[in-house]
Amino acid sequence: MRTSQSEPGRFSVGYVLSFSDEVLVLRIINRDGMPTAIQSFNMQEVFQLDFDDQYIRHVEFKADNLDKVYAGLKSPQFLEQEYVSVPLLLERAHQLGQLVNVYTHLGMDYFGYVRQLTPEQVLMECFTEYGAADGLVVFRVEDIRNFIWSNEDTRVLELRLKQRGPLGA
Repeated sequence: MRTSQSEPGRFSVGYVLSFSDEVLVLRIINRDGMPTAIQSFNMQEVFQLDFDDQYIRHVEFKADNLDKVYAGLKSPQFLEQEYVSVPLLLERAHQLGQLVNVYTHLGMDYFGYVRQLTPEQVLMECFTEYGAADGLVVFRVEDIRNFIWSNEDTRVLELRLKQRGPLGA
């Protein structure tokens, strides 16, 4: 819902709890899917309502899966047992089928699975944050700036892909 025509990029996402000709009351959900407020809005200020778009479905998916998205994060045992390096993280992600988020020095970041790995290059099967297949990418291992083994975004994406089933079925 948008109420500021001078700032159309500002909006609130939530569930309608009540409305009349004068007031709309929402249970506000933040971008992380967490309920944050019960808020009323003057109907005269409301100039746009969006329903069921990709962003709203994404926030709602998080809200519906809070227990899985924000479950206790366990670090993989190999982190305590081995000398950690980017090549090791890539190798373990490949071996374990772990969906990861990789940021490069080139300003690109990728969500996906490591499908092939050499000492110099990595091949990843990539997905958008909403779970759409986003192709394959090959890049140099030395171009990796940082590596996210598991966070809210990777867990949401894993849930989306698991629900879809093998090969996006």
